[in-house]
Parts: sequence; C-alpha cells; structure tokens
Amino acid sequence: MKIRTAGFVLLTMVFMIAASTSTATAAKIGYFDIQTVLQQSQWGKRSNEEFKRQSEQIKMEVDEKAKAFRAAREEFEKKKDILDEKARARKLKELQEMQVEGERLLAESNSRLNKLSGELSGPLVEKILEIVRKIGKDDKYDYIFEREKAGIVWGMDKDDLTKKITDELDRASPKR
Repeated sequence: MKIRTAGFVLLTMVFMIAASTSTATAAKIGYFDIQTVLQQSQWGKRSNEEFKRQSEQIKMEVDEKAKAFRAAREEFEKKKDILDEKARARKLKELQEMQVEGERLLAESNSRLNKLSGELSGPLVEKILEIVRKIGKDDKYDYIFEREKAGIVWGMDKDDLTKKITDELDRASPKR
C-alpha cells in the first residue's frame, strides 16, 4: 500500500512539473517597434511636422546671425590694413562679441529644440505605452517588448504588434 501511495505521489509530482513547464514555455509574447509607430501614426506625423516647422524657424535665426558674423568678418578682413590700431581693436572686439553671441544663440537653440522634442514626444510616448499596456491586458500577453530596446533582431510577424498599436494610436490621437 505504501508503494502505491508513493508511486501515486511521484506520478502526481511529475505531472505537476510537466504541466508547469509546458505553461512556462507557452508564454504569450509580443513586440513592437516604437520608431515605426512614431513615423506611421497620424499623431507621430503631426508631431514630426511641428518639430520640423519650429526647428526650421530656429535654424533661420541661427543662420541669420552666422551670415551677419561672416559679413562683418569679411568686411574687417578687407579694411583691417587701413584701420588705425584703435579702430582695429574695436572691430576685433565687436567680432568677438558677435561670435560669443552666435555661440550662445546656437546653444540656446539646441536647448529649445531638445525641450520641444520632449514636449512633442513625451505625451505621444506615454499614450503608446498606455496602448501597449491595454493590449497586453486585454489580449492576455505575458510580455510585450519594444523591438529596439529589447534587442529583438527577428520575430515572427504574428507577434509584431506595431500595426495594431499604430491603429489604436490613430484612433486615440488628439484632434487638431
């Protein structure tokens, strides 16, 4: 009787281990490419267009300052030999101040562009992650990975959620 009970317990344990192993290998896993979602969604396209528009405006401001600096430097180079020492020193100081102002404007412009990028992409990325969490919960995924960050080199198309996420984002995009 004890051998039968021990055999039954052993058989039950083997069955439980096999069942837990098969469950562990049957995890539902998906992935998505956030860059593709950002590029193909309507919200992402609008954000990208707005960033380009504002960055072009900023670039024009920087280019104007750079053009004025180059013109002033060329003018100085042409006239430096005929200027007296005091005028030459004054012009050099003006050029240095223009250069410092241009460098400050460039740094400020880069800072503005970084801030703008964050303002435009932050809410968008948050919405994408909200959609991913909802899909994960509703469709009972065990894991959903972002392709680039997870280092996924290849995955089966059936596990690629990029299009589904893009479609959900387009349905949820803020109206303009």
